[in-house]
Amino acid sequence: MNSQPAETGQVTAEFKRAMRRLASTVTIISTADVYGHRYGMTATAVNSLSMDPPSLLICVNHSASIHAPLTGRGRFCVNVLTTEQEDLVDAFSGKVKGDARFQVGEWHNEDSGMPYLEGAQSNLFCDIDSVIPFGTHSVVIGRVTAVRVEEGIRPLIFANGKLGATGSLTGHVRIASNLSTLTQFLPSDLESFLKKHPLIDVHLDEKISTAVVTAVEENAYDLGFVVEGPKTNRLETIPYRDDRLVLAVPAAHPLACKTSVKFAGTLDYDYVGLHTGSQINLQIQRAAAELDQAWRCRMQVHTYDALSAMVQAGLGIGMIPLRMAELYAKAMNIKVIELDETWAHRRHAIVIRSYESLQTAGKRLIDHLSRGSH
Repeated sequence: MNSQPAETGQVTAEFKRAMRRLASTVTIISTADVYGHRYGMTATAVNSLSMDPPSLLICVNHSASIHAPLTGRGRFCVNVLTTEQEDLVDAFSGKVKGDARFQVGEWHNEDSGMPYLEGAQSNLFCDIDSVIPFGTHSVVIGRVTAVRVEEGIRPLIFANGKLGATGSLTGHVRIASNLSTLTQFLPSDLESFLKKHPLIDVHLDEKISTAVVTAVEENAYDLGFVVEGPKTNRLETIPYRDDRLVLAVPAAHPLACKTSVKFAGTLDYDYVGLHTGSQINLQIQRAAAELDQAWRCRMQVHTYDALSAMVQAGLGIGMIPLRMAELYAKAMNIKVIELDETWAHRRHAIVIRSYESLQTAGKRLIDHLSRGSH
């Protein structure tokens, strides 16, 4: 009489052990109620049921917040995750609550208002055919009404309590960047990276390109961003982005009527320069030396907005990247002039000691930036 509970307990324990050896693809079940409120949960209990009609089944705990809206709405989407979407697992497993979960990843709504994950391995939209209660869960059978499939097969796998072919979702990346890269490209690239990997911390400092190289060599930072020019010695260099230098002049300046100018034609005027050691200053000084002329730098500042403010005040002309010049020209009374010089076209690069030496978080960032730069 007393042996049965013990045997049942033993079977349950062994069943759990056995299930840890059953590898499953990780998915997110998503739905929305009639008011448009979105719900989602991480799930591995998803299986195909029939090809005629196309159907699948999912298992949902009665206590899950998604259970009532899913069964009430009668429609859901199975989003099959890729190996690049680990960050969604924690978010939809309870660490992030409510609709804030949908801030992780790129989510859209299909015509009926059902949320789906853009870039998932696949999205399967289903209408509920039947709901079968069993124990603590409901077995939900859905008829597949629409499917979206991405090219390439790289599903995220869960086995033995771990995500397969992946490392930790957390981590810390130390970055040193020159001013040009930091202001033009990193804001949007880091924003998209941290949206995908919200549990990774990023520490970012601004330095001149030569100091960035030294800091990465000395292991003070994991990766650095430079404008190509300084020697990178034994560091690995990864192409990142390109930009172009232009001239910013006061609206009433004699050069303001021109659309393009040679560098030699600017050396009769006072300049506002950036701080000592900046790559733009070095480029200007080298170009002036090749022309055997002096560069009349009247004052030096540390930021593009300070430089543009000085130019607007008529204190000199300045050289800055086109993206930043266009931004400040909209807000200030300055004119942007193309610089007709081959050296005005510049290449930005990522420098690291080696890809293999990076922690998982650093490798993820490098991979993300490399995809974005292409």
